[in-house]
Amino acid sequence: MGKIHVLEIVRGPRSGETAVIDPNRGLVVGRSSDTDLRLPEDAVSRKHARFFHRRGYAWVVDVGSRSGVWVGGERVSRHRLLPGEYVAIGAHLMRVDVREESRITQGRAAIGADRPGGPSEDTGSGRSMRGSLEDIPLVDVLQWLATSRKTGTLNVRSEQGDQSGRLSLREGQVFHAAIEGREGVHPEKALLRMLRWKRGVFELDPEVESVEDEIETSLEHLLMEAARQEDELGVLAGKHELPADDDRVSLVAGAESRWRDLAPEELDLLQDIHDYGLWREVLDRTRASDLEATRILVKLAKAGLVAWS
Repeated sequence: MGKIHVLEIVRGPRSGETAVIDPNRGLVVGRSSDTDLRLPEDAVSRKHARFFHRRGYAWVVDVGSRSGVWVGGERVSRHRLLPGEYVAIGAHLMRVDVREESRITQGRAAIGADRPGGPSEDTGSGRSMRGSLEDIPLVDVLQWLATSRKTGTLNVRSEQGDQSGRLSLREGQVFHAAIEGREGVHPEKALLRMLRWKRGVFELDPEVESVEDEIETSLEHLLMEAARQEDELGVLAGKHELPADDDRVSLVAGAESRWRDLAPEELDLLQDIHDYGLWREVLDRTRASDLEATRILVKLAKAGLVAWS
């Protein structure tokens, strides 16, 4: 027996089902009764997407849907799928998997039974969604919540630095974000940081609190910005030595470079470094994004104006 690509539905009305992407004829998904995988919901078009094989890979193409096909937080028109990626169509979130053909079974199955830490539902406790960031990255969780227009508070705990945060949602849109112990961080900056958490757990609470400082930027834009900042921060870390969160950054006396030659945003960061010192506090307090602040820091360090230990 050979291997075959399948879609494992992990969220939505048909959660628990497995759909096979036929190697010869593919798989059409939509609201219409004549599709291969019918998703009867208003957010899904009659013919929404087509999954197919080409040269050993599985692909998805949007066939003219209204609400789009989303992979990794980005709307795609055509995308080559990798095992483990998540595809959001309407209120359904599907995981791409590769299995031995002999293991394919029809009907409903318990999601997460063979994958410890996978997502689960618990309607009895009032908690509507929980899972692991290793199984479903936060960007995919938020995309599914957006397409299913969920309202509530997504509580997230990262295993990296043991941080906790919460995201407030109204009909699928994140309108506030906060990281425990760092409440002074602007909500947009908090959300962008949380999207970089790779390991941890999440749980959706149906209750939501009112806040004064709401995020106005669209979720789609923030997801793209988070990806951009993560990529560029990775490039900076590969080229330069960067301070850790608990490093103390200080001004260097007697530097040859003159402050009068600096741009306003560089002077602002120097002021923040003077006022707060600890790098994580500088990042929390500065008006610049984490990426822009790090870029400026590298430039100031090259000019001999700052150092850290």
